[in-house]
Amino acid sequence: MLRRFPMAKTALLALVLAAGCAKIQARDLVREGNELYRDGRFVEAIQKYDEAEKLEPDGVTLFWNRACAAESLVLKMKDPKQAAERKKYADMALRDFQTWYDRLPEKTENDAEQIEQHRLAILDADERCDDLISYWIDKHRENPKEESLYGVVARQYEKCGRDKDADEWFVKRTEDFPDSVRAWHALAIRRFEPLWPDPDSGLPYNAALSPSERRKIADEVIRLLDKATAIDPNFRDAYVWRAMAYTQRALSRAVLENPETPEEKLEAILARKDTLMAWKQQKALCDIEQLPDCPTDKPPEGACCPPRPISEEEEAQDAEMERDLREQLEPGKKKRRKRRRRRR
Repeated sequence: MLRRFPMAKTALLALVLAAGCAKIQARDLVREGNELYRDGRFVEAIQKYDEAEKLEPDGVTLFWNRACAAESLVLKMKDPKQAAERKKYADMALRDFQTWYDRLPEKTENDAEQIEQHRLAILDADERCDDLISYWIDKHRENPKEESLYGVVARQYEKCGRDKDADEWFVKRTEDFPDSVRAWHALAIRRFEPLWPDPDSGLPYNAALSPSERRKIADEVIRLLDKATAIDPNFRDAYVWRAMAYTQRALSRAVLENPETPEEKLEAILARKDTLMAWKQQKALCDIEQLPDCPTDKPPEGACCPPRPISEEEEAQDAEMERDLREQLEPGKKKRRKRRRRRR
């Protein structure tokens, strides 16, 4: 039989040899591409990988290498003028990473995780907000009881400039996980954000907001953190942020050096009260972390709890003065109290 088909045998052998030579050439091109990749010459590396694919279209490794080169270009292209070119390389990287994964003879969990991480990085770098939001919403639908995904979805909306949607997810987390300390804490931090000062202003508060607006926000933050510590009294971060909220309340007070009117005197008392409440949060944190009180007669040698801003006697005096001032500012209330005393 072999003698009858010498030409067919020769042709078959030639094909096998040609295929072997093509694979060798393809792998040489991949090595050249790898050298260019290591030198940061990503476009030239991709060209080598393209040539290799023509010679060995059923390969596996070159798709991973080309995907990495294309991804590197995507991550470098920050200029909006490069958006079209960046999209081209993003599409290439996404396609090649998937081809590499699909052609793996044996897939592992680590392989799937690598593909997912690269895909998310590329979508993020190419500013594909809708794709990223859809990705995380799908993840949430697959794992509705995974609380951490609420924060991921919210942050993705925020990153895409959709603040209203982000707010909804912060609130939704507290509704779906009402016993979660971290859900209430995350919402409190979200609410606190407008209070951050402009770094260039040199002020400890956001001057773009009125004192009443800052106080209203601080009150909301405190209310949310109260829910967190009601669930877990030892949740330290709640005390940190609540101290900051009380400090912002104190800073919203218009305190005069020599207050004269009842309104001015009341503002000074309320500022001291807010400062004391901020200290009480610090004190609670000190108790959780078992920190000693700072010495009053020498510099502290380590971490310690700061002293009270006012004494307990001064706190009691302020409480009494506050009651009297509020009565002065509410004449009707004072008259009603006098009538009740007469009836007795």
